[in-house]
Amino acid sequence: MGLFDKQYQEIEAFLSGKQNEGNVTEFLHSHETRWPSEKNRNLVLGPDTAVELGNPKDASASFLLWVNDPSLLKNRRITVVGPDLSQLNGQRVSFGRVVIAGGTDFNAENSYDRYREMELLRYDIHLKGYMMRAVSQYGREWSRVSREALEKGFSFEVLGGAIIDQYLKLSYIRAVEVIFVTAGRDDVKTLGQIGEGVLSIISAMNKMADEMSFDCDTCEYTVVCGNVAELRAMHDALQRKAAASNA
Repeated sequence: MGLFDKQYQEIEAFLSGKQNEGNVTEFLHSHETRWPSEKNRNLVLGPDTAVELGNPKDASASFLLWVNDPSLLKNRRITVVGPDLSQLNGQRVSFGRVVIAGGTDFNAENSYDRYREMELLRYDIHLKGYMMRAVSQYGREWSRVSREALEKGFSFEVLGGAIIDQYLKLSYIRAVEVIFVTAGRDDVKTLGQIGEGVLSIISAMNKMADEMSFDCDTCEYTVVCGNVAELRAMHDALQRKAAASNA
């Protein structure tokens, strides 16, 4: 069992439904992404923008989760629900992005530190013509793709491949899948509802680890922890660690 078993199953059900509608494209990332980087100044201004993804006026959902069984995933798969970037030229659209990482030894002692390391990777994508304009702790993401990048073939296959390359550099990650959703506001909102469950678990984990808060009677995440055995195990492990350091 893992922290996000329920949410993973919900994502699988969502994708299955979209596949039945014939609205899904899949790519298998077979080699390292070769797209020029622009680490120091990757700015895409409004007049230069070909596609705007997840503008605050539109729906947006972005989150990371992991499973403790890499065999559940099809390693290096990129799934696009809805139009790819070339079909969205000149548009501003609702946007969803999910990264699913698979490892074999996530546990109560290491999950928080690993989460922090994986989360930082989302800020370490520097592809020329792609600008992540804003990322929110509320599970949203706002980004732009330039006209020049789109003309040169930038796509979700390129972006997803770069994300996969980053995560597979981590020694404890054995498989990665990336999902992009551009099919419309309703589909992105559905994804966002799944993300709310992920973010609740991560928020509870953050509170335990950052605040070293173990007063369950006053904690707003009591129900979340009560339904996720791995969070309770993490709570106990952190409490033992705190007690040992104060002894």
